[in-house]
Amino acid sequence: MLRRLSVNFILILSFLLNACTKKDNSQDAMTAPDKMAYALAAAGSGTPDDANIRYFGRWDVSDNSRYTSYWGGAYFKVNFTGTTVKIRTGNTSNFYARIDNGPWISYKNVGGVIDLTAMPLANGTHTLAVAQGRDYDYVFSFMGLILDAGAATSKPSTGSYLIEYIGDSITAGYLNGQANVSDYAWICSEELGAEHTQIAYPGIALVSSPRHGTAMDAQYFRLQPPNYPSSPAWDFTKYTPQVVVLNLGTNDSDYEDSDSTFREVYTGLLAGIRSRFPQAEIFVMRTFLGIRSQPTVAAVENRITAGDKKVHYINTEGWLTQSTADYLPDNLHPSEAGHIKAAALLKEVLASYTGASQAIPDGIYNIVNKNSNLALDATGQSTANATPIQQWTANNGENQRWQVRHLGNNQYQISGVQSGRALDITGQSILNGAGLQLYDYNGGDNQKWTITAQRDGYYTITGVQSGKVLEITAQSTVPGARVVQYTNNGGNHQLWSFKRI
Repeated sequence: MLRRLSVNFILILSFLLNACTKKDNSQDAMTAPDKMAYALAAAGSGTPDDANIRYFGRWDVSDNSRYTSYWGGAYFKVNFTGTTVKIRTGNTSNFYARIDNGPWISYKNVGGVIDLTAMPLANGTHTLAVAQGRDYDYVFSFMGLILDAGAATSKPSTGSYLIEYIGDSITAGYLNGQANVSDYAWICSEELGAEHTQIAYPGIALVSSPRHGTAMDAQYFRLQPPNYPSSPAWDFTKYTPQVVVLNLGTNDSDYEDSDSTFREVYTGLLAGIRSRFPQAEIFVMRTFLGIRSQPTVAAVENRITAGDKKVHYINTEGWLTQSTADYLPDNLHPSEAGHIKAAALLKEVLASYTGASQAIPDGIYNIVNKNSNLALDATGQSTANATPIQQWTANNGENQRWQVRHLGNNQYQISGVQSGRALDITGQSILNGAGLQLYDYNGGDNQKWTITAQRDGYYTITGVQSGKVLEITAQSTVPGARVVQYTNNGGNHQLWSFKRI
């Protein structure tokens, strides 16, 4: 049904069309009614199906009169003109709004018409973001905006990257004053200039079982969280994230299921995500408390062994400390300060995968192992093909200087300054323990590396072909120990600093 427009609104639109001095050539052949329809589409009215409103998260859009989301962290963005704006909701909950990139303002236990501008704004165009977040009850039934007479919406500016977070109460910002808009996932994404979705719910486990109920291994693939047992499947064509981050396992701490079951279920979930998002970079976080860390690492290794080179393990050990300001009194859920701290550390890891920055600027470096404090070194100062790479006392010799060159997509070539030859995994092996050597650069994936920030200025160096990180064999601190590739387990012998020369 067409909505009736006021005469004044029509006159304003007509004036704008006639007064425009820079014509859109695509409108030249339009009739007058077509031009009016074109203008109305560009200047939206704030209804849920307004094309100018950008939705993020899983939204049920089957009813044009209301768009509804059920997972925490769902939000929308839009621009609007005028001096006031209200939203109409179909449910009572906690809502958060931000106008003109100001602070998030809380509207708690409210519904119906919510006035977002108790103090009128200056006349002009404004930005608006609205999110929902009340622990356990994340329903956001959006029924439209109420604008000033003659005001209209327009398309907002949005980030070019989308990050999806999958987790439990920790990812959902449980017990924090502003819930989802104050959790580490939200803060990290905002700092990166990326849009984001959160598929997270308090109490949810990874593994479905009689005790855990339906868990993320099944519910991730549905429109609604586990308190909707008959939820329909989610349509994964609705959006495509470039990055997916998982933080699961804290609620599997009762060890009802064996580590082997946990590993296999996690492996299956990762495979399911990969089938939906073939090009996404997938990051699997160690739970902040270290719960189920070993089977989590093993699940990542399973996927890498299966040929998935875009899955990564994030070792969060030491990120947050219990019995400090990092945690709420329950010593389980991060405080707002803890979320801010975790967000900053996660940002370092994700930045180079979201276009925010290069992990390492191009240049010449000494590369030093954290565990041994010894430098990456071409054995015997040799420049020949197949020269083994070892660790050795740092002396800034030419055989310890490495040219780092970004190849795009967070991949790097690392070549010896003395030899001009590239770091290369022997025999193009993908096995644990395969050695690092010098070899003529040929562009093979066994000569390409991703460099990922960890913490305190250290990085992992991961083979593009194998998905395994460079480490010092047997955690040795002795000069002459070989550099090899191995499954990422977060050890200090797998961490490296880049000291620019």
